[in-house]
Amino acid sequence: MAQPKVAAEIARRLMREAAERGLEPGDHMGAESALIERYGVARGSLREAFRLLEAQGAVELRRGAGGGAVLARPRPTQLASFLAMTLQTGGGTLRTVLETRSTIEPAMAALAARRRTPEQAQALIECAEGLFDARHDSATFHALNRRFHDLVAEASGNLLIAAMLPALSWMSEAIGWELPPRVRKRIATEKRGIAGAIDDGDSWGASQRMSRMIMGYEDLTSVDSGLLERPVAWADVDELLEKHLQEESGSV
Repeated sequence: MAQPKVAAEIARRLMREAAERGLEPGDHMGAESALIERYGVARGSLREAFRLLEAQGAVELRRGAGGGAVLARPRPTQLASFLAMTLQTGGGTLRTVLETRSTIEPAMAALAARRRTPEQAQALIECAEGLFDARHDSATFHALNRRFHDLVAEASGNLLIAAMLPALSWMSEAIGWELPPRVRKRIATEKRGIAGAIDDGDSWGASQRMSRMIMGYEDLTSVDSGLLERPVAWADVDELLEKHLQEESGSV
């Protein structure tokens, strides 16, 4: 069996070399035999190192002809699972998640207004319109609502924000809250304004509208006084993410 410290050191060397070689997601990291010879390690240690990286989402292990270790980009779902565990063990709640989002998302919207492509702006406008049309259909509304925030994160052009925001959205959704019809209408209207501001390149307007929209979730306490204090449960988040990944791969 590979020693954990040995496998961890090999994993670090593999990722350093990938950066030095300028590898991108989808690029092969090298033949197993060549890597064993280069690092002077046992096959078991190398494979354990790849399993460590696979667990982090940094490597995809493919089988069959042309398979092997391929560099990958960690998915927001993996970050969401890790953050959910962090919140559960620390007593985090929906309020914790929304406070974080209210700090990040206004700046994210401002960046999107400055950096969005015409295609990204159009996608946001279309999503906002779909959201308004779906305000009487809770399931469709929640799906489009999450997609809208993901699109703004992508348009921000910031890789870290584009990873963090979907993770925060998944945690919010896993808590299982329900938006009353009047709140859905208000949110849909606000998102129309956010999409318009981003399309116009109005960073200040996009930021202010996003801030007002997120802080408006405080209104939900009038419907459910304990909503914002609901704890984040890792198992609930992980189950939701697993279902999402299965649907995405078409296995359901």
